[in-house]
Amino acid sequence: MAPIEEETFVAEEISEEDVWEDTVEEVNHMNNYSYSSLEQFAKDELGEDEMTRADSLAEILSWVQSQPHLVNCRTDSNFLLRFLRMQKHKVEKSSLVLEKYLHMRCSHPKWFQKLDIQDPLVSELVHNGYIFVLPERDQEGRRVVFSVARNLDPARHSNSDAMRAHILTFEALLEEEENQIRGFTYIFDCSGLTLSHLSIWTPQEVGKVFSICEKNLPMRHRDINLLMLPFPMWAVFEFCKTLLSAKIRKRFSVHSSLDKLVTKLGGVDILPQEYGGRKPLADMTREWAGELQERRSSLLDLDAMTVTENAVVKKTKERKSSLWGLFSGYGNSED
Repeated sequence: MAPIEEETFVAEEISEEDVWEDTVEEVNHMNNYSYSSLEQFAKDELGEDEMTRADSLAEILSWVQSQPHLVNCRTDSNFLLRFLRMQKHKVEKSSLVLEKYLHMRCSHPKWFQKLDIQDPLVSELVHNGYIFVLPERDQEGRRVVFSVARNLDPARHSNSDAMRAHILTFEALLEEEENQIRGFTYIFDCSGLTLSHLSIWTPQEVGKVFSICEKNLPMRHRDINLLMLPFPMWAVFEFCKTLLSAKIRKRFSVHSSLDKLVTKLGGVDILPQEYGGRKPLADMTREWAGELQERRSSLLDLDAMTVTENAVVKKTKERKSSLWGLFSGYGNSED
């Protein structure tokens, strides 16, 4: 197994040349976002204009209102547009994702409900930098989700705590329409990550989460960066990437240092001070926690939406034992 190199893309079946061409096209299209109106960007990227938006909203609203098993489903334009934009205003596909999203929330409440910044363990994961959002947008105009993965304590935090911290962040971001349109950038600092951090998950749970979140969360994942992934974790990463679509896999990059990442971001200024930026990480996490507090009521109100069809809740078991031991040989090689 070869060591990680700079800009190692995830999927073997996608050549570096293909990925590079795709990345260049995407960056050239999106650079200098401030000089292009959001409306023009939505038209170029999503095929969205005033007429398309009005027509697709009317159509999906009519569909929601004709589905009696979707109880208390939000019908405001902000909520419905996130599904339409994910599917570039293809109403039939958007409706399917919306229904699956509601089933997902009801079937796995420990992961997708009670998204509360006042929950002590969820709040701890936000404040310590395990998951938060940088205050400034990147050069493509996207909000940047930042994670210091090692700050999860497997002795204190369950996979429910971790998932709710993530979903809380995602749902809050989706309340802003610019984020729905421009999509998201992700930076995961994987330094110090060990198999013990993954012990809160079974591979089956990981597979389920990856599958349902990619297909059912109305988000546009544009650029995903793993920073300083330890070599012993490479086998786990290889396993996880098989759970994702080729489209998402080619948007992953692995960086062994900040240099390449900083080039993509257009500088270090937006990063936490600990990574070369201007503002301390603690200040950034406090600001993001403040945003989550402001949205607390609307985020908790999401739990009012239910699906009555096949109303049996599928329980997801909290299991500390897992099959990550398959990779224990890699972990031992580092010790």
